[in-house]
Amino acid sequence: MGPQGDWVELAPKGGQSCLVLYPRAMMPDWENRRPSIVFHCADVEQTYQELVARGVEFREAPKRLPWGIFAQFTDPDGNEFLIHSPAA
Repeated sequence: MGPQGDWVELAPKGGQSCLVLYPRAMMPDWENRRPSIVFHCADVEQTYQELVARGVEFREAPKRLPWGIFAQFTDPDGNEFLIHSPAA
């Protein structure tokens, strides 16, 4: 995530979920962002297609970045979520 891409991931041993803490300076528009939940999956593009078919509305198609592929969606209450797959 760039030269200042340091973060901390916290999870119980054997846990399937983790909490990620990162400096807000990593996001230039941090004051406009809300906390987000990221779901890791094996194939973002396939998961994206399945969720779109079920009526989930994404902000945009999956994006490829050096650290992986992700796509962002919101629920009916405006909460933001992401799906993510690591880079190959």
